[in-house]
Amino acid sequence: MDRRAVLRGLAGAAVAAPAAGLLGAAPAEAATHYVMATEQASGRILRFNPAAWSSGTVLWKAPSTTGTWTNLSDVKRRGTANWGNVMLVTSSGVGDYLGRAAMIDESAIGSSRTGGIVWQAAVDGNPHSIERIEGKGAIVVATSKGPTGSASGGGLHLFVPSTNGGKPGTRAVKFYGFPGAHGVIYNQNGFVIAVGTGEVRLYGITGNGSSTRLSYRTKLTFSDGAGRAKVGHDILPDHDGSGYFFTSSYNVRSLQLVYAGNSWQFTSSQVSGADHVKAYTRLPNGVRTWVVPGSGEGDWSRTIHFSSGNHSKSGARFYRVRYYTTAFG
Repeated sequence: MDRRAVLRGLAGAAVAAPAAGLLGAAPAEAATHYVMATEQASGRILRFNPAAWSSGTVLWKAPSTTGTWTNLSDVKRRGTANWGNVMLVTSSGVGDYLGRAAMIDESAIGSSRTGGIVWQAAVDGNPHSIERIEGKGAIVVATSKGPTGSASGGGLHLFVPSTNGGKPGTRAVKFYGFPGAHGVIYNQNGFVIAVGTGEVRLYGITGNGSSTRLSYRTKLTFSDGAGRAKVGHDILPDHDGSGYFFTSSYNVRSLQLVYAGNSWQFTSSQVSGADHVKAYTRLPNGVRTWVVPGSGEGDWSRTIHFSSGNHSKSGARFYRVRYYTTAFG
């Protein structure tokens, strides 16, 4: 793989704006748009200012870097009525891929940047992504594998509270099979969107409290080429436009959810043919950011890439990068 070509393609890809505009974002504006990343070597969530790079601010540190807490795989910030702003995190686990999902009250994190966990659950099957359903308080966890790490399987695990907005139970009430599920996000039209092997799926939300459930609505199918893997890796909002970006084994694509006639449908177009991009999004100032493993790296990278200039951290193993916000889009 020609990594230099990959990076040029990602930095130069244009969606609703010319490449020159993306590369020329004003530093003063960029300074207000922080990113956060899962750093797997130390088991920490770190925050960075792309315009004034430093060693980063530690937002939270997992209780361990072993067992179910091995390899932090996702982080999102959300606002709640009961706990204020929270962080949602997953870790993949190790061996049989029994991992963990958790919700952390940001205001309860201690001076050592630990603690604050208000909900957590062990989740089997390589947990890769997490989301909280607005207004319901239910939590959805996407796992890429079947029980004990079996190659076949994967899907969405639904944890529900007894009443809307409460703390979910520690056992999933429902599992929705979706092979290779890697990313999940809430859409404020009242949907959950998930990406997995060869598909992006849309789920409606029914019921309240302990009766909250998902219902399959429609899907977008995609291919990364004959004979190639087509595993969807992540889905994130476009914070400088509308819709989303989703990554797969050999592509980065834009995604729109549109109401067509009498039903909701997906439309999509290619942003880049880069391969194995773990996360990709655009900040409100137009700067794009992504994580892609480089030469000699595994499923992680020491570098967080920006269209305004790349930044690395010695010894780091970044897996995913997100815009530091509680907004859904």
